[in-house]
Amino acid sequence: MREPESRLRTEDEGRGEDRGKYVMSVAVGMTGVEAYRIRRYEEAGLLRPARSSGGRRLLSDEDICLVRDAAKLESEGVNLTGIKVILRMRRVDGVVPDEPRENGGG
Repeated sequence: MREPESRLRTEDEGRGEDRGKYVMSVAVGMTGVEAYRIRRYEEAGLLRPARSSGGRRLLSDEDICLVRDAAKLESEGVNLTGIKVILRMRRVDGVVPDEPRENGGG
């Protein structure tokens, strides 16, 4: 039997951090990205989801945005190393990933 979602929280929750809100099945539904691809993004170091006490991945809102961005870049032909570089550059430049660009360029 599955644990209720309310019991799947991380230690960070008490500190008000946005960590560990969504189990994998919810993340898949929110992003449209298959679970194996999300696990691959984790293995490549693109995201580090929190874990429940039972070892389940718990993705934050930030993780969900990263998954969406990574999937979009991957669909455009960018490999995982390139995705990692692009996302790091966006973070450094303060670009909000889901924000459309004014010039229409990417």
